[in-house]
Amino acid sequence: MKKVIPMHKIAHYFSMVIVAVIALCFSVSTYAATPIYQINNAVGTFIQIPLNHEIYEYSRSKELQDLVILDADKNSLPYRLVATASEQKSTTEKTITEPLRFFPVTPDATAETLRKLRTTQVTVNANTTHVLTSEKNLDNETPEFYLIDISQLDHELTGIGVDWIAQPNNQYLEVELEATRDLKNWFPLAKSTLIQIHQQDESLKRNLVEVNITKQDFEFLRLKVVRGADNLHVTQVFGEQRTGEMAIQPVKETWSLKAELAKIQTSVYLPSSHSKTFPVSAWEFVRNEATSIDMLAIDFGTTHYGDSAKIFSRGNENQNWQLRHQGIWFNAQVGSQWQKSHPVNLSPNRDKFWRLELNASAANNSAPSLVLGWSPYQLQVITNNKPPYVLAIDSNINRTDKPDQVFSQILAATRPEWAGATLQRLAVPPSALTGPEVPINWKQWLFWLVLILAVGVLLAFSLKLFRQLDNTRVR
Repeated sequence: MKKVIPMHKIAHYFSMVIVAVIALCFSVSTYAATPIYQINNAVGTFIQIPLNHEIYEYSRSKELQDLVILDADKNSLPYRLVATASEQKSTTEKTITEPLRFFPVTPDATAETLRKLRTTQVTVNANTTHVLTSEKNLDNETPEFYLIDISQLDHELTGIGVDWIAQPNNQYLEVELEATRDLKNWFPLAKSTLIQIHQQDESLKRNLVEVNITKQDFEFLRLKVVRGADNLHVTQVFGEQRTGEMAIQPVKETWSLKAELAKIQTSVYLPSSHSKTFPVSAWEFVRNEATSIDMLAIDFGTTHYGDSAKIFSRGNENQNWQLRHQGIWFNAQVGSQWQKSHPVNLSPNRDKFWRLELNASAANNSAPSLVLGWSPYQLQVITNNKPPYVLAIDSNINRTDKPDQVFSQILAATRPEWAGATLQRLAVPPSALTGPEVPINWKQWLFWLVLILAVGVLLAFSLKLFRQLDNTRVR
């Protein structure tokens, strides 16, 4: 006669196995977070902290989904990431330009002569500019300044532009702009450096002086060329009026990459299959993070440069180089000030490898730096009065909790005042989180082994139970 296992013992064994499995599951599913920053100066319940680009040296998620904020008891706090204000332009913004009458004036010109210039004629050719009056001929060879007539304008001016025939000795003009109501008393308006460079098929022009002149406030302007006036031939002066809302420039964080001399010193830019390679001065750069950059610039330090520049990038070393920017880039000392090209905007880019190609004549120059920029996130946290708080990286990047959803539920329709806080980087190298070699997790292997054995035991007991039930039915 077969021994029948009582039902209560089977249930007891079954419950013990289930409890053991559940305990193992909880012991494994709890995430292990590595603190990388300590949050300092956190005062109040609602705090806001600017993140810097170094966060991407630790995070394995492009959306920073593995961030977690912990209190002193290792409890997770709700948070959300807020992008800084992006560049926005009003749909009503307009720019109106119109030519202005201008006169190159010699040092011996009197105020009476200047006032009569309203009825003069100006002729311009490649070599000289003549101002004809009934009293005298003012030429453009040695002018003291340029007189600009704005007496008939019925609107404000936000800029004064100057065009001239660019030559090597006057690519950079250092100018001063003044204004007058009576041709006797002059009021300073602005100082600026105007730039016009032509190299082969490329050109660069920065020829606008920013001003703020209200309607009919002044009668004349006086433009003095402090540097670069030798053999200068001005062809046009124009006024600019911008209306509507001005563009909102986003806050930028920038950092530099050090250059290494590229192995290949011929251009990788081949527009067609028939393009011939040509020599360049090339440097390459490698990023340590995957921050989504949207701005870049070249830092030449105190090295003069004013020629073509091409910037390339690629995601890995097996890809082809992609052209990201080309044009004239300059860095020059004009007077006591260094003038340089403005940074350029990019579509969001996370490429790791970058390459800069300059004219071959720059081969002996000091290595330039590549400056990257992004619009950093703001980290908003709802605290629980259990400091110190830390920002950590969760090893479980695919966790199911949504801290931003919890954040929104707690915040609801309230609009709190956010108190500022700062981050202090802890002594944790990025390699501690993103090392190339992953050690064997013996606890996890043991967990799966025990789980498989537990399932096997459950199946064995189930089969034995079914057999006993069948035997009972037969009897």
